[in-house]
Amino acid sequence: MHKAEQNKPRLNVVKQQPRKPLHILLVDSDDDDSLALRREFDASRAAQLDFARDTETAARMVEREVYDLVAVDPVLPGGFALLKHLKDNHRWLATLVVTANQSPHFMRQAVKCRIDALLFKPETPAEFMEQALVLAKGVHTNRERQQRRVLAIGAHPDDVEIGCGGALVKHHIHGDILHILTLSRGAAGGDVNQRAVEANRAAELLGAKLQLGNLQDTRISGGVETIDIIQAAIRELRPTHVYTHCEEDTHQDHRAVHASSLVAARGVPNVYCYQAPSSTVEFRPNRFVDITEFIKRKIEAIDAYKSQVERMDALQHDVIVATARYWGRFAGYVLAEPLRIVRQRDGDSGSDIGKHLSASQPMAAATLEL
Repeated sequence: MHKAEQNKPRLNVVKQQPRKPLHILLVDSDDDDSLALRREFDASRAAQLDFARDTETAARMVEREVYDLVAVDPVLPGGFALLKHLKDNHRWLATLVVTANQSPHFMRQAVKCRIDALLFKPETPAEFMEQALVLAKGVHTNRERQQRRVLAIGAHPDDVEIGCGGALVKHHIHGDILHILTLSRGAAGGDVNQRAVEANRAAELLGAKLQLGNLQDTRISGGVETIDIIQAAIRELRPTHVYTHCEEDTHQDHRAVHASSLVAARGVPNVYCYQAPSSTVEFRPNRFVDITEFIKRKIEAIDAYKSQVERMDALQHDVIVATARYWGRFAGYVLAEPLRIVRQRDGDSGSDIGKHLSASQPMAAATLEL
């Protein structure tokens, strides 16, 4: 091989993540029925079928796993309460009632729980599987098309909460998947163990999954090491939206994370940059997210960083609200978080997140769909 060919850069092949199988949970205390259904599903391999013998166990399983369908007989203690809870708290989850009770009162109770379908016992395993797969496939398809997968990237613990905490709360309210990637443990700002505890508490308040990196605080580079960490998170989540630092910032770590994010997220359809307390006056946002209803939740998440709130004026409540009120004057005098659009796919802005302004337009003309 010629030396020139040896030095020629190689392309990295990124393998596509395999599609996850349909996931169904059956809540049934009848072991014989459960065994017959397990055999049917194992033979077809059309979906993964899990079992719970009571509604309390089922509720815990739904909080830990992502299910497309939950099938339950409401004659079980807490059956109707479980069905109502699922519909109130899980936007992309179908419910199927499988029961032998056909009384009018029982049916009215089931309808009030907004169930998706009804199957009367005795049913064959094939009949159950046919109905369950139709419902599970429909929900799975809708989730893939509609649910946003959000990755918020920060150099240090608290960066994300300060810059786009309100937008993340808004995403959570709409049932989107939230991941926070924090690249360092913030050693320059305090005890790393305390900051890790605070970061986990803040992520919990936002409804997000947290990944803490271990890059050296104040020495984060914009090179391969940082890019690789972000790319790994993107491969795992396959985000539709990425929030990261802006370039107009006096902190070197923030600028490095901004540059690395743009490289790693070059295939993500929606990428936005948020403001930090160290951002400069050169930061020019062209999208404003109305967080009026979520400002208290944002402040609660920031307050989780007690070690930082005690030493930083920028994290005081009045400063947080004043900053949001200042940016809101460009969008109808709401409380707003400012973002600079790096890339935004048509049709993805939506009134539920915020409306953007063309960079060529003056800021005073900004509008926000409420």
